Amino acid sequence: MSLIQSSYLQKAWGDAIDNISLNDVKIAIQETIKMDDEHGAFWVGIGDDEAYILETHKDLLVIGIFNDGKKIKRQFRDWTEIESLYTLLLDGAFNEVELVLNTKY
Repeated sequence: MSLIQSSYLQKAWGDAIDNISLNDVKIAIQETIKMDDEHGAFWVGIGDDEAYILETHKDLLVIGIFNDGKKIKRQFRDWTEIESLYTLLLDGAFNEVELVLNTKY
């Protein structure tokens, strides 16, 4: 686990929050579900210089962007899985986040 220095949540429809909690992510998920396809996405950046980013789309596609420039895409089955992924991210468990993104059904 890593010590989280800074975090933010940005929504495709323009809202942004700094120093986020899991509750902020849960709210973003509920709002994203209700959004149209064009605006149905949000992303969370963790660490200085946005070292780790998860971008989540309404269709349950998640894109992880890591500090080494690596991008991993995964289609999830439900929002509960995505919420668990964000729990790992906010806990600083970056290796576990990458493992989950690399796991196929």
